[in-house]
Amino acid sequence: MKSLINKFKILSLLITSLLVLSFSTIGQAQQFRALVISKTSGFRHQSIPEGVAAIKKLAKKHRFAVYTTEDAGLVNDKNLEKYDVIIMMSTTGTIFNAEEKAAFERFVKSGKGVVGVHSATDTEYDWPWYTKLIGGQFNHHPHQQTARIKVMNGDHPSTYHLNDKWLWTDEWYEFGPDKINDLKTLITVNEESYDAEVVWK
Repeated sequence: MKSLINKFKILSLLITSLLVLSFSTIGQAQQFRALVISKTSGFRHQSIPEGVAAIKKLAKKHRFAVYTTEDAGLVNDKNLEKYDVIIMMSTTGTIFNAEEKAAFERFVKSGKGVVGVHSATDTEYDWPWYTKLIGGQFNHHPHQQTARIKVMNGDHPSTYHLNDKWLWTDEWYEFGPDKINDLKTLITVNEESYDAEVVWK
């Protein structure tokens, strides 16, 4: 009888542990779900795997779900219902067909988000809606170098922790030919603080 009671105690403890684990997993899934797209049809950055790995690391640290793909066919109404944000990870060129573009637009217009990383502005040049969404079209960039940065809006969640002015080494994009005027700028680069000579288009 004592052995049976001990078995019930162990079983009860196991069930309790599983329930705690289940609720913990549910809690993590309630953050948000991100779809990372890294498809390219133009220049392909060697840093894409590292970028995808960085997003996965952030997802683990901050408890959000992430799914990564090169399959643009997943950009459809049914599949996008599962996600709260699309992350364009250094995409280039024309990567969506007409149906996928329409689903992408409906996703954004429903109130969900898009994050463009690096060459997301070197993507879909013949899709004006996307160009306005992403903020411009990549034109060229000089060699990587250090420049002066100024935070224009320190109240935003992505900038509140930054100093007002600082130095940063990066690949500074020049955009054009058309300027989009209704952007909300968070950070600017001082164009006089680096050599803007064109070395790559």
